[in-house]
Amino acid sequence: MIADFTFQADDHTFGCRIETARTAGAQPWWWFNVSGDEHRYAPFQSDASDTVESVQLRIASYYRALLARRELPLDMRTTWQLRRQNLAALKR
Repeated sequence: MIADFTFQADDHTFGCRIETARTAGAQPWWWFNVSGDEHRYAPFQSDASDTVESVQLRIASYYRALLARRELPLDMRTTWQLRRQNLAALKR
C-alpha cells in the first residue's frame, strides 16, 4: 500500500491518502485535499496496481475536470426541465 504523499500541480498542493470506511468489508478509497479548497474528495478506489505517479495523474485530471465543471454557467431552464422529467418518470 502506498503511504500518504503530497505533490504540486497547477499551482496547488495536493495531499493524498488511502482511507478505509468504517463499514465492514468496505473498499479503501483515495482521498485528497487541495490547498485553497476547503473540501476533501474521494474520486476513486485504491488498487494494488496504483503507483504514486498514476495516482497523481488521476487526481490532477479529476480536479481539473471538477474546476472546469464549476466554471460552466448554470442554465436554470435545463435544470428545471430535467427535474420535471425525473418527477414524471417516478409517477409512472
